[in-house]
Amino acid sequence: MRNLIFLFLGLILILSCTTSKIYTAQTCHVCLSKSDGILVLPVAWEPSFRSLSVAEKNQLERQILSDLRGKGFIKVELYDQLDYELLKAGIKDLNDPIQRAKINSELGYPYLLGLSLGPTREGEGWSYQRPEEVYAQEAIPDMEVSAILRVALIESETGMIVSDNSIVSENAGFSKTDKEGGLDYWNFATLSGVIRTGVGKGIDFMVKDCGC
Repeated sequence: MRNLIFLFLGLILILSCTTSKIYTAQTCHVCLSKSDGILVLPVAWEPSFRSLSVAEKNQLERQILSDLRGKGFIKVELYDQLDYELLKAGIKDLNDPIQRAKINSELGYPYLLGLSLGPTREGEGWSYQRPEEVYAQEAIPDMEVSAILRVALIESETGMIVSDNSIVSENAGFSKTDKEGGLDYWNFATLSGVIRTGVGKGIDFMVKDCGC
């Protein structure tokens, strides 16, 4: 029985996978070293992420840090976890170019990593078409869960964006015909899960694009 459950869960994962496409606005023009410090800007600062809960935002931030560290970056931190260091260096306003430059000169983080969330879509989790509706080729129910993300790498000293990519992540769900000829539609994906997939793809692409 347990094997059947695992087989069913595995089938769901295969049938309802999330796909991501990356569109580049700014090809990376720096040589990003694994020893370079990257300071991640808090997701909570970005109003476009308001649809996520506090727990989901925290999970996303942990994922970003984990992804970068897993790729060998040894100095990666979340901006608002350096309260003492920022206060000691006199950094209070990132819009002030003099203060922002200190993030590199005094704290040793030459790059800031910022994310924003574009349009999202969260369709139905389940729907059904009767056999006559299937036969008449009526419109397929809206099951799609999708999100558009922007991942930007910024030089802390100049404020210039050195890598800028948009990631379109989509999960269309899946369908199955029943014995009467009707169609069951499912989508077990969550918006936060689709966003996390997109972020992972975006960071992976950025690191490769900025590779020496």
